[in-house]
Amino acid sequence: MILRCLFSVIILVVSGSVYAQESADSLAVVQTDVLRRTLDSLGSRDPAYLQETDLSVGNIPLSELLRSIATVNQVNLCVKVATDPLVACNFSRARITDLLYFLCREYGLEAEISGNIVTLRSAAVLPQSEPEPTVRYDSLQVSLSFDFQEVLLPEVARCITRLTGQNVIVPQNLYASRVSSYLQQLKVPDAIRALAAANGLVVTEEKRGVWIFDSSGERESEGQERNKHFVRREVYATDRLSADSLGCLTAHITNGNLSDILSEACELLKLNYFFATPLKGQTSVYLQHIEYETFFDVVLAGSGISCGKYDGVYVFGTTGKENALVTTRVVPLRYRTAEHLPELIPDALKKEVQVQLFPDLNSLIVSGDSRHVTAVCRFLESIDRRVPLITIDVMIVEVTKSTIREAGIEAGLGEKPAVTKGSFSPGINMTLGAVSVNKLINSFNGFGSVNLGRVTPDFYMNLKFLEEAGDIELRSTPKLSTLNGHEATLKSGETRYYKEVSSNIIGSQTPIQSDSYTWKSIDANLCVRIVPYVGEDGHITLQVEIEQSEFTGKEEKDAPPSTATRSFKSQIRVKDGEMVLLGGIERNSRDRSSRGLPYIARIPLLKWLFGSTRNNKVNQKLNIFIKPTVL
Repeated sequence: MILRCLFSVIILVVSGSVYAQESADSLAVVQTDVLRRTLDSLGSRDPAYLQETDLSVGNIPLSELLRSIATVNQVNLCVKVATDPLVACNFSRARITDLLYFLCREYGLEAEISGNIVTLRSAAVLPQSEPEPTVRYDSLQVSLSFDFQEVLLPEVARCITRLTGQNVIVPQNLYASRVSSYLQQLKVPDAIRALAAANGLVVTEEKRGVWIFDSSGERESEGQERNKHFVRREVYATDRLSADSLGCLTAHITNGNLSDILSEACELLKLNYFFATPLKGQTSVYLQHIEYETFFDVVLAGSGISCGKYDGVYVFGTTGKENALVTTRVVPLRYRTAEHLPELIPDALKKEVQVQLFPDLNSLIVSGDSRHVTAVCRFLESIDRRVPLITIDVMIVEVTKSTIREAGIEAGLGEKPAVTKGSFSPGINMTLGAVSVNKLINSFNGFGSVNLGRVTPDFYMNLKFLEEAGDIELRSTPKLSTLNGHEATLKSGETRYYKEVSSNIIGSQTPIQSDSYTWKSIDANLCVRIVPYVGEDGHITLQVEIEQSEFTGKEEKDAPPSTATRSFKSQIRVKDGEMVLLGGIERNSRDRSSRGLPYIARIPLLKWLFGSTRNNKVNQKLNIFIKPTVL
């Protein structure tokens, strides 16, 4: 059954096409027969049309050919042709009626006879129906779809108005304009702008729901000749520029005019704006949810155009020396001192601006081109952060180990061997088990560092007797505070003076000796220099430099006092609140003495019976405890 229906449909379609072709052919035959009978009737009216003629021409207009035939053969011809094609032909013994019939058939002419007067005119062209534009409207998504070619613009405007309810106006000078477009599912305003942009036209939304088409060339010429007000040209109509309720802009624009983009952005956000100079140039941007001031800076970057805000009005103009938009801002600082900040601003930012210090308000005065001033202000804002304050507990401890060895007839130990012990700070205490104490004591052997981690508040309470026993000497317990990246310095010590005598001989005949003396000083100081750097991960990097000098006595009575210097320089990294031990700076001294019977005590083997030898070895080590804390 289905095959039978399909076969019937095919037969109907084929028969319909054959019938249409036969109808067209029969119409042409009828028109040709009518023309033939009309021209044959001329012979009965005027025998001159039946005479024969010879004709040979090359590339002459058709009207001239017919006029020559009428002149030579004494017949009446009136020629009215829309086009005058060139004719090249050669006829011999051709009858006038046959010649006219041939020319009418070849060049599509019609013949009208009035007595013996023949009027030849171009055949009337039947008006062709205009193709209907394909315009589809989706009421749910409020979108349009186009698919048409070379369609009159008024027809497209009529379809858009009928489907969407938005009035699209076409001026009279564009009634004959034909447009083409193909797009799918585009919002109604964007679709109308895309239609205009694709066909080199301009469309403007005068008010909501009313669109007016115009040609871009005429709009520009009218603006120049009549000096009309500025009208934005939607040359980026196929792109998108929108604003949300928070005042952020989204722009997807390709090769858009700067003036159009800025005007549209200001109008979307209802911002007051003014163009001080004509804005030239194009740009392409792709931005998502950007604040409008950042949007202005991005769009104008590298264009030589500046943007400034004056009493709520955004002014756009070129940045040349004559037309520069000069802006002055006072930039207050919240967390930093403004004294040395001008030195930190990069030269690339300061090149076009002037920066002055205003210490009364802890501020900087920045003056210059508004775009460069904005760049400097953003840099200052980025570095105006709260600077961490670091408190550093430093404990300098000297551990002394002494060994006394005596041999001889009085051999033995004078006292019990010294035990390594010490007190580090009378104000800070520690509670340690046996394992922790051994670890702390063993860390004194050799140069290096040991991270003790976070210690309890009573860190040193149970070790006070070590200092009281004299085995450990507490050199200093300073507590320093400094800002991040700044040096903290502590210096304490004493100064001793010695007399320096100089003798001068005056005169040559009778020399006289003149003595003079001066007092000179020698310092023995403890210097501590620490520079902390706090990282984002909470770790603190410390640059530690410690130098300790002390007097060791005089070799002779009038000699300058001797000094011993020990220095320490290291770079460590600890967490906030952890304590680290740095140590290993040694100073060794050795004293050997002997006593016994004279002469006999010098004889080997006998000296052990009649004398004794004393060997005293003292080992001193300097150790530093450091605990940084970020406040």
